[in-house]
Amino acid sequence: MPPAVAAAVFGVAILAEGAVPAAARADIPGCDRLAGLPQPWLGHDEAPRPRAGPPFARIETAAAITACRASVAERPDHVRAHFQLGRALDKAQRWEEAVEHYRRAAEASYAPAQTSLGLLYEDGRGVPQDPATAMRWYRLAAIQSYPPADTAIGLLYLEGRGTRRDEREAARWFRQSAERGDPLGQLMLGRLFQQGRGVVADEMAAAEWIGRAARQGDAEAQAAYGFILQTGRGVRADPAEAARWFRRAAEQDDIAAQSQLGWIHEQGIGVPADDAEAARWYQRAARAGAADAQRNLAWLYQQGRGVAQDLNQAARWYEAAATQGDARAQVALAWLHEQGMGVPVDEAAAERLYRASAAQGFWQGQNGLAWFLAIRGRNLPEALRQARAAAAQQPKSGDVLDTLGYTLFRNGRLAEAEEILERARHLDAVEPARVREHLGDVYAAQGRRDEARGEWRAALAARPAASQLLRLQEKLRTR
Repeated sequence: MPPAVAAAVFGVAILAEGAVPAAARADIPGCDRLAGLPQPWLGHDEAPRPRAGPPFARIETAAAITACRASVAERPDHVRAHFQLGRALDKAQRWEEAVEHYRRAAEASYAPAQTSLGLLYEDGRGVPQDPATAMRWYRLAAIQSYPPADTAIGLLYLEGRGTRRDEREAARWFRQSAERGDPLGQLMLGRLFQQGRGVVADEMAAAEWIGRAARQGDAEAQAAYGFILQTGRGVRADPAEAARWFRRAAEQDDIAAQSQLGWIHEQGIGVPADDAEAARWYQRAARAGAADAQRNLAWLYQQGRGVAQDLNQAARWYEAAATQGDARAQVALAWLHEQGMGVPVDEAAAERLYRASAAQGFWQGQNGLAWFLAIRGRNLPEALRQARAAAAQQPKSGDVLDTLGYTLFRNGRLAEAEEILERARHLDAVEPARVREHLGDVYAAQGRRDEARGEWRAALAARPAASQLLRLQEKLRTR
């Protein structure tokens, strides 16, 4: 029914489009404070002069939309108010409305609105995806010397979207925006110097530009600068200073920094070792979806370090990371399924996870799958292929060579098994008793009884697990 009729029938007050109740009236500075740019653009002559607002991620959408909608109602021709209302709507993911207000300001040559409208066209939010149209809006803003537009153009050239792919042209635009002070432009230019893309590789220049962006408070740049200081690429390594930059970024909710901060607290790199602090940062990053943090948090739960031991929680976080394709987590979860720790025993799930990890070329996945198949006597040729692939990556691991040697033994290739296991016997291994037992098994299969018994006794002396202890005692008693 018509609005006027609805009001009469149901007793509701109907507001005309764009009207705002008196209680919601707000001035332009109020809209600035809630939805303005953190670094206001001063290239458009309008009163009152702009005030700094929050980073996009921290816009409180309900308050900002109310305030800026009131400002637009009071001053419908004020382009900054339209832009800032578009920004608040953009944050609220009300993209079609955001497009409307961005466009009002963009058509009045407001460079931040032209750039924001371009971003919506680039990503296809509220409008059909069209990188070429995005580029046109970016260029209109860049003509006005708006640094974020320069950066956006550089990104399109770098990716070859809406234009040809041209890394040198991308570097030129990033340099222009970086020299004008745009932190994202500085970060991107630094990364090109790290990678030698569009410019000659130069780690000192990379550190300089990324450091500039970090000092402006950009969280992603702060995390990147932390890695530079940690590794000493282009600067003197300083783990303690790296930790300070990781913390700054982590406190701004940078997920990579939170995960890394967990790692350095776990390892004691630049900070005192502190498993509880490591767990706290891993938890923040894990809840945000960081697979490496999920895996590392799972390990702490599995070991009871920094948190109470909880195998159910360990399995839960390994599964979260494994679902994202984390090859290490897939191996860890496969092992839990084999052992029935925190999850039911499920050999089919274990094999599936080992295969997923091995398919990524991860040596632990290859080794795990080889062992899983070999001890069950299943698909022994494939087990051997996987064991060889793992050993090619880890030729000095006694445990990996043990898997290869045992898999050769199960395939009936005794001479090769003997050579590999004798080599493994002299290398570091987590389970040296297992290496000695398998070498004894090879000797026994060759009819070398005394040598076999010598290896089994050596395995007993290496403090084997209870199940292996019983098996070795039975071999020495009966063979």
